[in-house]
This record gives sequence, C-alpha cells and structure tokens, in this order.
Amino acid sequence: MTSKGLTLEEFDTRKPVTTGMPVSQSALAEAQLEAFDKGYREGWDDASQAHAADQETIGADLARALEDMSFTYHEARAAMLGEMQELLAGLVEKVLPQAMQGSLGAVILEQIESAVTARSEVAVEITVAPGNGAKIEPFLKNDAPIPVRLGEEPSLGAGQAVLRFASAEEMVDLDAVLAGIGEAVAGFFAGDDAPPKELPEKG
Repeated sequence: MTSKGLTLEEFDTRKPVTTGMPVSQSALAEAQLEAFDKGYREGWDDASQAHAADQETIGADLARALEDMSFTYHEARAAMLGEMQELLAGLVEKVLPQAMQGSLGAVILEQIESAVTARSEVAVEITVAPGNGAKIEPFLKNDAPIPVRLGEEPSLGAGQAVLRFASAEEMVDLDAVLAGIGEAVAGFFAGDDAPPKELPEKG
C-alpha cells in the first residue's frame, strides 16, 4: 500500500499588495524641507501681521494721547490768557489813566527843567484840559524853576498839556502813551504781530 502525502486546499486568495515605486531618502528629505519652509513662512507672516497690528494700535494710542495733551494745554493756556486779558484790560482802562493823571504834573515839570537847561528858557505858559489846572498848579508853582502861567483848553485830553516857551512849543501827550499800551495789549491777545504804534517823543 502506497501512502500519499496530504494536500490541503489553500483558501487565502489575497495577493501581495504593491506600494508602487519605493520612496528614496532624498525625496523624503526634500518633502520635509518644503513642509518646514512652508510652516516657517506662514509663522513669519503671522508674526509680521501681529507686529504691524501692534504698531498701528500703539501709534493710534500715542496720537490720541498727544491730542489729549494738546487739547489740555490749549485749554489751560486759553484760561490763563483770558484771566490775564481781563487783568490787563482793567489796568489799562481804570488804573493807568488815574496814575497818568497823577503823574502829569511830574512830566510837565521834567519838560520845563529840560527846556531851562537846554535853551535857558525864562518863562512858560501851560495849557491843560479843564479841571487839570487846579490839580497841577500847586505842584508846579512850588517846584518849577521858572514862572508858570496856567490855562485850560476843552480840546485837550486829560493826559495832555501844551507848553509854550519863548522859543518853542512842546506837547505832553500821556493819552497817546496810554492808547499805545492799550493797542499793544489788544494786539497781543488778538495774535497781532504788527509793530506797536510809536509813542510820541518828549520834545
């Protein structure tokens, strides 16, 4: 009797799977490098955009801060100038006119003394505004180095006087001085850069 070997039927019908061309090490490294470059560029772009946005925000905040500072400065300056303007206007309108009227006699006396020294004048006729004669007469008669004759003229202002000597006639005009001061103050607060009006010379 002859024995035959046992043959088993093969039920596994799967075929070996092929993956195509094998991937080389250089191709894999190149792909990895491209992926790294892409990620680096995207990260750099994101960082650049974030930095630009931060700079824009900082710039806007700084601009607002500077604008607020400027507004506060201009407010403070305007308030200070307003108070100064009221103070100086009060001085020009009320204090200085009275002070100048009080000094009119001293200014006239100074003019007389200068005329006596320069031209050896021996007498003077003084014309002032109505009401000023009685105010300055005692002062001049006591201190004037030459005889004085006083008269009044309605056309003259409170700070004006005309001095008539034998050889010349001179004008004292404190009203013009006061007007020049008023114009200078008004021009300053109006931002007027024009040169101030020239004050009259003392003769």
